[in-house]
Amino acid sequence: MHPQIFGIIKSYGLMLAISFGVGMWLCVRRGRPRGIGSETILDLLFGVLVSSILGVRLFYVATHLSEFDPWYRALFIWDGGLTLYGGILAAMATVGWMCRRRRLRFLDVADIFSPCLALGIGLTRIGCFMAGCCYGKPTACALGVHFPADAPATRAWGASAVHPTQLYASAAGFAIFGLLLLAEKLPGGRGSTFGRFLVLYGGARVAEDFFRTYERNQMVAGLSNNQWLSLVLVLAGLVVLWRTRGQEAARG
Repeated sequence: MHPQIFGIIKSYGLMLAISFGVGMWLCVRRGRPRGIGSETILDLLFGVLVSSILGVRLFYVATHLSEFDPWYRALFIWDGGLTLYGGILAAMATVGWMCRRRRLRFLDVADIFSPCLALGIGLTRIGCFMAGCCYGKPTACALGVHFPADAPATRAWGASAVHPTQLYASAAGFAIFGLLLLAEKLPGGRGSTFGRFLVLYGGARVAEDFFRTYERNQMVAGLSNNQWLSLVLVLAGLVVLWRTRGQEAARG
């Protein structure tokens, strides 16, 4: 675990910055053949950057209210406490609003951004592993890792090895990125890449969270809040793919 690099740079923040930089370059490159210029893509990405920063914090605060006493501690974002899903949902809402304002088709933009988001998740989750957050449950399997004595996982589970759920999530992000690019070679209408992303990421997140540590107040009927939200994403993705298939059939 290396929460800081050279003693001054937070590893999670560094990986987040790298993922956004790589994603920005890839989004611009993917937008050109679809007739969306780099200036428009960069404007949309600026909206994504601002909204996702707000979203990751607000979602965490909303689901961990008991941790913020007095209330203004919720403003201390440097103390940690971020939830990836908050950023994803806030970014999607912002892109939808910006697309309406600019008379762009949301699904066109979502198809451009989806593989970039999957790649960003793969990179950012490496930062989670380095920071020691988002750790897993104890395990005796060969994949288990031991964190240092001052790590959150060690404070929670003692000297037990735990699942490296951060790396599971990273591997899933990279795999989804590759699968989405490969699937774009298949027949598919507007929104197909976005729909596949929702299904693949939602399904992967449901599986990952069975190995991840959560507080009891984050569980409902045996599943984490994030797993329930992931199931909603899977359902939404299936609806998008169903509508896309209907569009293709109509054209045929």
